Amino acid sequence: MVQWYPQYPEDFKPVSAAQTELTGIVLSIEPTGERFIRARIFDENEGLCSAHFPVSLKKIGKLIPPDLFDDIECRLNSNRSPSSIPFVTEYQKIRSFRELARNPALFLSASQIARFYLQNGSHLLDPSPRLKLLRTALSSFSRAGDPKVVMLKLYFCFARDEGLPVKESWLNSLPQILATVAHKNLSEPVERSRSKDHFLDELLSSMKLWMNSETELIME
Repeated sequence: MVQWYPQYPEDFKPVSAAQTELTGIVLSIEPTGERFIRARIFDENEGLCSAHFPVSLKKIGKLIPPDLFDDIECRLNSNRSPSSIPFVTEYQKIRSFRELARNPALFLSASQIARFYLQNGSHLLDPSPRLKLLRTALSSFSRAGDPKVVMLKLYFCFARDEGLPVKESWLNSLPQILATVAHKNLSEPVERSRSKDHFLDELLSSMKLWMNSETELIME
């Protein structure tokens, strides 16, 4: 069993016209002219979605748009075409993961996870558990002995929860020494998971090869 805690508790996808809110994690931000930015958000109901934020949000009591990895709730303009990228009329920040930006290793690892979700976050039958997994991973970085352990756990859980034979086909086919390291890191809470860098690098490379060759998931 994969343990995150000790013992305690583009890829443009149109937002359906009926949906007036998005709730999830901001995965990317890019300018679209002088007045707006486009954010791609992994939403609990729709999966990967896009929304436009004004550069200045003074009218809704905010000074700046959300940051990368912010966990947000936002309300959308209901007067739009179902095939267009909606505009955000108001939003609130549930949680910020700004601390990741202060540690280059954590930020790089979190960015790789964001890229994984950007590439694989569309067309999921049930995005809600994947959002929970993403939130768990981002929360775990600050406690992790090595950020690569968080990445390994997320990729493993994502594949497993998609019904892919990641344990039977990937984990059980590893060389003995790597299998031992993988089992240890997957079964221990992240704060106790520590391995030599080259072992974790080999495991991530092996996971990448398996995903890209044996599944429809894309891992860079």
